[in-house]
Amino acid sequence: MVELKNPLYNTAAPSTQSIHTDAHLRVTSDVAVPISVSTTFDYDKTDVKGCNYGPDQRYVYARESQPVQAKVEATLSTLTEGYAVIYGSGLSAAFAVLIEHKPKKIAIGECYFGVKEVLKQYQRLVPGVQVVGTECSFDGVDLVWLESPVNPTGEVKDISSY
Repeated sequence: MVELKNPLYNTAAPSTQSIHTDAHLRVTSDVAVPISVSTTFDYDKTDVKGCNYGPDQRYVYARESQPVQAKVEATLSTLTEGYAVIYGSGLSAAFAVLIEHKPKKIAIGECYFGVKEVLKQYQRLVPGVQVVGTECSFDGVDLVWLESPVNPTGEVKDISSY
């Protein structure tokens, strides 16, 4: 997660913010971060002790962070007036939602099969968690998991009916 330290935060329109929100992270003269396909970055092991964020950020490994990820997190953080974290996969994001919200009863509809596997792992870590279908009464439900369009079928669901 990157630091929210953009001087434009309170003065610029959202369209301007979305372009310049990472100005404090910029290490080149590029206005837009160049797309990086690198998975590893050159660094001095004595200089980097672990995850590091902010203007002195040094990239080590793409699963941890890379320039485009830092730009997206800075942009979303500024536009939502909060903090944003992006993930390398939908399943890691799904697991993060469960760990952050710690639901005890989850209603789940049709979804990507991997999400149901993540739910099984969560149930092993947190005994007593109930998983029910979206046809339930929603009594005591802490989290409702809906996908639209459904992965991988592409079927569009009417989320407002829930």
